[in-house]
Amino acid sequence: MSAAARLDDPIEHTGSLTGLLAGFAIGAIGAALIVGTGGLAAVAMVGAAAATGAGIGQLIGSMSICSHQTGQIISGSGNVDINGKAAARAHVDKARCDDHGSGPNVLAQGSSTVYINGYPAARVDDRTECDAKISSGSANVFIGGETETTDAINPEVPILLERGILLIGLASAFVLASPVIVIAGFVAGITGGTVGNWAGGKLFGEGSDGQKLMAFGGALLGGGLGAKGGKWFDARYEIKAQGFGSNLGNVKITRRPMLATANSKGVTPEIYQKLRSRTPSKEIQAMVNKDVVLPMKDPALPSLDITKPLHADHIVPMKQITEMDGFNKLTFNNQLDVLNHKPNFSPLSETANTSRGAKTYEQWTSYKKGNIDVDPTFRNSMIDRSRKLEIELQEKIYSFLP
Repeated sequence: MSAAARLDDPIEHTGSLTGLLAGFAIGAIGAALIVGTGGLAAVAMVGAAAATGAGIGQLIGSMSICSHQTGQIISGSGNVDINGKAAARAHVDKARCDDHGSGPNVLAQGSSTVYINGYPAARVDDRTECDAKISSGSANVFIGGETETTDAINPEVPILLERGILLIGLASAFVLASPVIVIAGFVAGITGGTVGNWAGGKLFGEGSDGQKLMAFGGALLGGGLGAKGGKWFDARYEIKAQGFGSNLGNVKITRRPMLATANSKGVTPEIYQKLRSRTPSKEIQAMVNKDVVLPMKDPALPSLDITKPLHADHIVPMKQITEMDGFNKLTFNNQLDVLNHKPNFSPLSETANTSRGAKTYEQWTSYKKGNIDVDPTFRNSMIDRSRKLEIELQEKIYSFLP
């Protein structure tokens, strides 16, 4: 049961809209200052940061501590008083809201079981058509019943604005991660948020700060677990489409070819060093520098410029190749042939090549000395190439074995 609402009782708004806009601006500006470069990936990072900031800002703004009085109820029943004040009714009585101009706003909600002059009795926490909430009422008269909404309520944060920011976040995510990871994270995030919202309502009450925090936490946890599940799926399966039929019958999910587990730890240190001195070959080194015009922007570390000749870098690291099944059984020349497999080389700047070292592209996320993140679009494309090349290289090794 809620306290009865009367003439002159106050209404309030949260800071949700202000928080959303401030968070969006702070996220966008902060990311832009950190990224500092152009390109689709940079735009996506700014978009993702802005959307995240907007969500956090909206959450903070919706907390009770950010609520502020914006007006009061200005009309009531002509013949029913509560504590000497005219009782407020949904649909016919109005409130003044300073946040939404001087025109009155109809009380849009009331009790589903208690009526005054044929209209639902308004109570504390019921809302006006501008989405303000009645914040205070009678100290000793309480009215029960579910909430009945008699008039359309314009959300405090416009639906189009929320959807627009959601689309910015999703579009940015699709640039920075695979579709499977994004979709899994999104669906699991919605599920987690729904569960958190339900649990928070049971534990702390509907509309409480605790419910909002649990909904946000549930969405965060669900989204994180969903993304991890998507990454697991991506590593083991792939979705292939050969034209779309009416029932998506041409969409197939197939298991990615799995590499055989290495049966040794690779070659001896002496052989490794001997091989290292002869890969990449001079031909490959020349290949990656062909038609290159310096200076140029570093595709891996976008905030840097390349002024020196490019290095031919193994996409699948040399150490990983030498530990593949059967590699240590090859002749030295065949080992060199595998290591100098031309499709497995890409040009990297000296700085990027040194920073990456023997790491895989999944492991290499930043140039720590310069505090620069590896460009996510570049890195994701290399991860995809690595997966295909691992299979290609293993097959090449097997082709040399008796």
